[in-house]
Amino acid sequence: MRLLSLLCLFSTVTFGAVVAPALPDAPAQKEQGLTLHLSAGRRTDTRAARLVALYVPAGQAVSPFLPAGAFAAKWEGEIASDLRAEYTFAADVRGAFKLTINGTLVLEGAGDSTAQTMNKTVQLNKGANLLVAEFESDGKEDASLQLTWWAKDFPAEPVPPAAFQHDVNDRALRDGRRVREGRTIFAQMRCAVCHAGAEVAPELAQTAPLFNEPGAKFRENFLAHWINDPRSIRPHALMPRVFSDDGQSAADLAAYLVSLGKKDDTAPAPENAPLGGALFANFGCIACHTTPDFEGEDEHGRVPLGHVKAKWQPRALREFLKDPAKDFPHTRMPNFRLTDEEAERLTSYLIENAKREFPAAPKGDATKGAALLVSAGCISCHAGAPMVGTPKLADLTWEKGCVAAEARARGKAPDFAFTPEQRDALLAFAAGGFDSLKQDAPIEFAERAIADLRCTACHARDGQQSVWSQLEGDMIVLQSGAPNSDAPEGAPVASTALPALTWLGEKLQPAWMEQFIAGHVADKPRPWIIGRMPGFASWAHGIAEGLALEHGLPVKVEPVKPDAERAKIGERLLGENGFNCLQCHALGERNATAVFEAPGPNLARTRERLREGYYTRWLLHPLRIDPETKMPRFATDDGKTPLTDVLGGDARAQVDAMWQFLQTVKR
Repeated sequence: MRLLSLLCLFSTVTFGAVVAPALPDAPAQKEQGLTLHLSAGRRTDTRAARLVALYVPAGQAVSPFLPAGAFAAKWEGEIASDLRAEYTFAADVRGAFKLTINGTLVLEGAGDSTAQTMNKTVQLNKGANLLVAEFESDGKEDASLQLTWWAKDFPAEPVPPAAFQHDVNDRALRDGRRVREGRTIFAQMRCAVCHAGAEVAPELAQTAPLFNEPGAKFRENFLAHWINDPRSIRPHALMPRVFSDDGQSAADLAAYLVSLGKKDDTAPAPENAPLGGALFANFGCIACHTTPDFEGEDEHGRVPLGHVKAKWQPRALREFLKDPAKDFPHTRMPNFRLTDEEAERLTSYLIENAKREFPAAPKGDATKGAALLVSAGCISCHAGAPMVGTPKLADLTWEKGCVAAEARARGKAPDFAFTPEQRDALLAFAAGGFDSLKQDAPIEFAERAIADLRCTACHARDGQQSVWSQLEGDMIVLQSGAPNSDAPEGAPVASTALPALTWLGEKLQPAWMEQFIAGHVADKPRPWIIGRMPGFASWAHGIAEGLALEHGLPVKVEPVKPDAERAKIGERLLGENGFNCLQCHALGERNATAVFEAPGPNLARTRERLREGYYTRWLLHPLRIDPETKMPRFATDDGKTPLTDVLGGDARAQVDAMWQFLQTVKR
């Protein structure tokens, strides 16, 4: 029966006896980050960390591989200093904490249900300094930790990711990384759809595209080649090769699928292609995708588009660009909220420039294809129908079938084209059991999502430049191809860099961040940026929650009750008799008075958008956070401003007064 084509046929070794393949030795290799060892309930786990910070709400697990409750965390690595200099380290903790640098105890203490702060000044050597940070929580209260530092030339800030380095080839770290990769593969390949026995957490349970009139969307010849060998078209496709014949079964299934739906191959106007090319550059499509006329290997690993004309009916492509998630809620393609005109122009650019063609597939039999849709198990992934007759996870064996390297050992099981490293990762994951599928850690979800959605294609993070910023030459070619037009004053600037993601979890309030990532904030906080933040609705909540917790901050932000007297002072400081912030920034419906190039963010959004801690350190030293910002620094290293007649020139007091006023401003 064709049902067997989706079965994983394995040898006599049972799941309970699966042994993780030996992890080969690897030489030490220093890279940015820290090694984080976790333990709970007599179990241990190790992963990489960006910061010495975390927040674990009571009742949640610190790791998907550990039980909820009491836990211990230990960060190891090195902290770098450009010079031999003094730094003051501080920790806000709810739990027990100890910090050791170069073997010397620096901080030690504990906080109860109310976070406690401790600090101490120490001298760091030039270059690398050994760091060990240890934290414990009894699991009865929310656990939290933030490690900060400051020196004579910069104010208090979380110790930045770029200051840390660790051995990425540490054995425990590689073991934890491999098990996580196996867990992700197991979830993304939807193994539990065929093999019951694992409860999958909602964060991991991603869907496959729905079969909604595929004939109105796709071309038959493309579908035949895609079904026959997905990775020959898209190297990182999750879709397996189901049929092992010469392509006839794929052609039969394609013939049936294209019979579902009415075709509309109305071509877009070719003259719109140059305008679409400019949009392709300006919206950042080029950061995730190669141009449709690109051939060869891409150094950035972008998704190819050379086949798009051979794949799509033009009208369907237009509709897809406008709402990518309509038939695929977990698509990684975001929603740019395109207008009809923008979608038409992009479609024209893609259709006119995509040159890849496919040889004619065998003639398909739609009747046979209809039978294959059920017997091959397609509707189990694409329509949620339960699989019948497949072995449960506990009954699987792990030497043949899906995980097998050789076609003979794989038999009629689907071919996921696993690399040897991926096979080892799956076996290592299976050796530990499947309990980790029942839960997820928000911090890890956010980090996986940032990688899967290619957020760093557009945004810099942790000192690493974005892909988009490295494509200026290609951008200029596309932008210059569009007809010239006189840009109005205040129009977006094509060369403006996007905000970095480094401090996003500390910067934005989670509720607003979720709405922004989901694409539900209609107006642009930064009107001078030519790009448009797209929407990732299925991931927005998890990213916002995880990033906040990763920075050691709670998800819920308590509202501030403004101090009326301080607010009056803050209003004065914002105006022309103060720092004159309203020269560049609008305040609600009150426009900026003297914009240079482009207006800054509307300050009326501060109340709902920013966290107070980030706001404070941004105003005290904006260049410390973004060296390319046009925002001036008003505070000196000793914490004074030129406005000595207001609050004694105390920069922090003045910044707080403006914060108090901004809490009174509603959008």
